[in-house]
Amino acid sequence: MAIVAGVVGLVSSTGGSQNPPRFDIGLACFGIAFIACLLVISVMTMAGKENDPDLGKGTGVNRSSANPDKKFED
Repeated sequence: MAIVAGVVGLVSSTGGSQNPPRFDIGLACFGIAFIACLLVISVMTMAGKENDPDLGKGTGVNRSSANPDKKFED
């Protein structure tokens, strides 16, 4: 996606075939799209992690939702 954004930014910022290509704008578009893709991938990776099985046990606000009326003893 970053390469596509870089090429689109490079081509669209030249302003016609008579002007020189604007590599600075193309590289800026590439960098922004690359960082945005990394952020989206990292957030999706963090959202997909499974919880530890011990997190569902406890009392009070940490009570197991599978057995809400079960009394836990320490």
